[in-house]
Amino acid sequence: MEEAAMLDAYYTWIRPECIRSGVEHGNSYKLPNIKSQQVRRTVETDAAANLTEEQKASVAHYMAHSTAVANQHYRMKTLDSVVSTSNLLSSLSCYSSDDSEEGAQAEKRRRVEEVSSPTPDFDLFLQAFPVGITGQPPNKTQRAKAGFPTDRVFYDKWRALQYSKREQHLLSKFSRYAPTAAKVAKVIEAEGWTANHPRPKDVIAKWRPLSRAQAQSDPAIIRGVTSQKWSGLAVKDFGGQKGVVATKAFGKGSILCDFHGKVITGAEGRKMAEMQDELGHLFFFKHGSEEVCIDAETFPCECHPSLETTGRWITHSKKKFNVQPCHCVVTLQGGDRDVLLFQATKAISKDEKIRFDHSIKKRSFCGEEEELEWLDG
Repeated sequence: MEEAAMLDAYYTWIRPECIRSGVEHGNSYKLPNIKSQQVRRTVETDAAANLTEEQKASVAHYMAHSTAVANQHYRMKTLDSVVSTSNLLSSLSCYSSDDSEEGAQAEKRRRVEEVSSPTPDFDLFLQAFPVGITGQPPNKTQRAKAGFPTDRVFYDKWRALQYSKREQHLLSKFSRYAPTAAKVAKVIEAEGWTANHPRPKDVIAKWRPLSRAQAQSDPAIIRGVTSQKWSGLAVKDFGGQKGVVATKAFGKGSILCDFHGKVITGAEGRKMAEMQDELGHLFFFKHGSEEVCIDAETFPCECHPSLETTGRWITHSKKKFNVQPCHCVVTLQGGDRDVLLFQATKAISKDEKIRFDHSIKKRSFCGEEEELEWLDG
């Protein structure tokens, strides 16, 4: 009701006063002296070429020629008709009337000024005002003092770049696992951003699991492989058999940890396997044409003599697995290293046991046909 009253007051008292004859607005705002008939003729010509009969009638009512006609139609206006007609007028192409010599001359002067005073390149603007995830965009005074246009073109481009950088910064904080709204909001608060930043739900929508190439150089992955401190996991005893459970929820595609151990040749691994009743903590995979094995059986590992690595306790299941191994080559301080990362194949709930499919067929292990129940743990 309040909006309807405001519209009624505008069309009844304000607009008729603005369009009545004898009122000159051009002198006040230094605009070309364009008559209302020229505006109507220009709009009606464009409308005739682009609009339907019903749409042309709406525009004609809006462009009423007299106060009497205006009073008749303005009182009939509704919110829907006002918005609809406004959108129609916005869709029409804008050009100067041929009948207005003054308007044409003003347009010509504007174009000459643009040619004689070329707009500074945006790269120069960025050199003067570098974009980072912190800081404020240059205000109008700063832009003018540096010799740049005072309109919002470069200003808006600068803010768009900062927004993009902040978005990438937030996503980089959650490269290993999918973010939650609370965690994204916490990072935003810690950065002190109050404007020009993505909303938590936008960051969540943009998140994608790491590709193999990204994982190989991702700082969080390298840090986890080096320190063997993987958050969100705990080793638990399941009636005499150890396993790993999630201490928080993980989204599909999240990297939980690695299957950590010494990298040996496939032949060395099979020699070790022949001496065991179970495959245990050995994992075989192909790297190019060569068979490679990660030995997590030898405990502790050479690089972490005082740590019990988490990944070696993840149990195997061909039916109930929720992670899968993903091989990549990670660049560490000592050089490139073959690493198997466990990536979630589905959403994992808190306290859920972590399992993966070892891809070992029961009837092919060591050439024997005995049932290996441990594979379905």
